[in-house]
Amino acid sequence: MDFSNLSSLSTAALWAATFAFGLVSGIIPFVLSIELYLLAVAALTDASAVPIVGLATAGQTLAKVILYLVGKGALHIKWVRKSAASKTADAFAKRPGSGLGLVAVSAVVGFPPLYGVALVAGALRLPAVAFTVIIFIGRLIRFGSIYLTPGLFK
Repeated sequence: MDFSNLSSLSTAALWAATFAFGLVSGIIPFVLSIELYLLAVAALTDASAVPIVGLATAGQTLAKVILYLVGKGALHIKWVRKSAASKTADAFAKRPGSGLGLVAVSAVVGFPPLYGVALVAGALRLPAVAFTVIIFIGRLIRFGSIYLTPGLFK
């Protein structure tokens, strides 16, 4: 595969691809990695960090809000009630203040996986606005750090 023309990719196309990749990788992270995408864009283009990181963050945040909404109804699904997600939800229900803190750690560090954390946050009905803001800020920190990493070696 020839990546030599990647730096000439139109700005609008790169921005659209970044948002779309952020959204899709937020829903199916087992197949696509937004972190690897950001490293590749940073290393192979001269794209400004602000729009790329912002659009990747917006796409990922939207994906996690979708998962949050799915999680809101998840505990009413028979097979989910017996799963680890419901046990996790029970554990957080016993410590109500810990939910948003875990969301913040997961958004920045990536562990525990934000995919599951978003589902459980919805199941617990953590405040949606606080969840969204925390995800956005946490992902912004994570993706900004990742995007700027290749610059350290130039």
